[in-house]
Amino acid sequence: MTAPRLRRRLASLLYEALVIIALVLVVVALFSLVGMAAPVIGARRPVLLALMFVALGGYFTYCWRNGQTLAMRAWKIRIVEANGAPVGLGRACLRYVLAWAWVAPPLALLAAYAPHAPSFSAALGIDAAALLAWIALWAFACLLRADHQFWHDVASGTRLVDA
Repeated sequence: MTAPRLRRRLASLLYEALVIIALVLVVVALFSLVGMAAPVIGARRPVLLALMFVALGGYFTYCWRNGQTLAMRAWKIRIVEANGAPVGLGRACLRYVLAWAWVAPPLALLAAYAPHAPSFSAALGIDAAALLAWIALWAFACLLRADHQFWHDVASGTRLVDA
């Protein structure tokens, strides 16, 4: 079981970003509709962020348990446990949490650097380069391993393989 080439995995990641954007837009739209009908008392942003986290987690864990996300299917990549078995729910959830290492550090930097920015997009112009640099560093770190697996895959006991 060899890992797909890094170029294919990064292309799949780019495709996955489009799917994620679509899912986030649906969650925001539904949250806005429900918010107009039944206003949420207190801070709305933490509730929306939690809903997005859960929705994305649901999408990824469901797809990984079935072996592929939409982007992985397009790029002929499959996810399995380290022993080659299908991914179980626990491992899929663990991989989802560990995969946040792709974006959490630069997002935390952004929150610390511009905590009072009117919106994420207003502050993103400053830190877009940091986000992209971190993603590149995290991606290329897999080349330090003999099997070329991503670090969050190793930690969660999963592997990306050719479909």
